[in-house]
Amino acid sequence: MTFYLHNDPSPPVGDTTSQPALPMDFELPTASILYNYDTNRDASPGLLIAKGGSGVYENNPVKYQAWRTPEFAEAMFISGEASLKLWSAMKNFEEDNGGAVTVYLRDFDGWGYVELGSGTLTDAPWQAGGPSWVLNTITFSAGPYLVASGHKLEMKLIVEGSSDDDMWFAYDSNSEKSRITVGASPQAPRAGVAPLCPLAGWPPAVWPPLALQLASF
Repeated sequence: MTFYLHNDPSPPVGDTTSQPALPMDFELPTASILYNYDTNRDASPGLLIAKGGSGVYENNPVKYQAWRTPEFAEAMFISGEASLKLWSAMKNFEEDNGGAVTVYLRDFDGWGYVELGSGTLTDAPWQAGGPSWVLNTITFSAGPYLVASGHKLEMKLIVEGSSDDDMWFAYDSNSEKSRITVGASPQAPRAGVAPLCPLAGWPPAVWPPLALQLASF
C-alpha cells in the first residue's frame, strides 16, 4: 500500500501553522504550490523539523512530525519492506551540511503504539550539490505484525542530533509527492466472501492494489 503524506486541510489552499499529527492516505497530491506548513516556525515553504529528536518517543512538536492513516476497516497484515520516498532539504538549502533523518512506522489504536519498524538515512552533504529539494529513499523492514480493525498506521519522522542543522520537508504538492509504501495484505477472507476495503470510507472500486507504487517519480 502506498500512502501519500498530506497537510491539513488537503489539498492545501494556503499557508498553515504546524500540526503534530497529519493525514496520509491513497489520494495523490494535487496542489500546484508548495505552501508553508509551519507559519509559527518560519516563513519558508514546507515544514521545518528541528534537529535533536530523541527517538520514537520524542514529544516536542518542533522536533517531530507524525502522519496517520484513516482507521482500517479490517485487520491488515504488515510484512516485508517499507520504503519512504521523502522530499527534503537542509534549512536554507545549505549545500555543505550533512543531515540525518529517522522514520518510525507504528500501529496506533487511539491510545498507545506498537513499533513495526524504523530506518535512518545519514548523508553529507545532504543537498547533493544543489540549493533545491532532494528526493531520498529510506528503506527498512516492517513487521510481521497484524494491525487490528479500527487501528491506524502512523509514520513518525525526526531529525537526529547528529544532523548539522534543522531540516525542511516537502509534501502534498504535484512536484513533491512524499509517500511511504508498506507491504501489506488483508486478513485472509472466508471462502466465498470478498475482502473488504482496508480503510474505512474507501469503496473497493477505488482501493489501490496492495503494495502497488502508484507514482514512479
